[in-house]
Amino acid sequence: PCQMCAGALYWSQIGRIVYGAKDIERGCGAMGTTLHPKTKIIGGILEVESASLLQEFFAKKRK
Repeated sequence: PCQMCAGALYWSQIGRIVYGAKDIERGCGAMGTTLHPKTKIIGGILEVESASLLQEFFAKKRK
């Protein structure tokens, strides 16, 4: 998640986060943000497809 979403997730003490692709440059892990210790993280679900969707979306936005 982004920094703002990571903060909201931390304070809400959400139990589980499931995501497809990491954003290595701008995601919460890039800035050292941590999530609540109770939160279980499951990542890499359809990672290649998810990353491709994100890349295509932002490529179109920049045109």
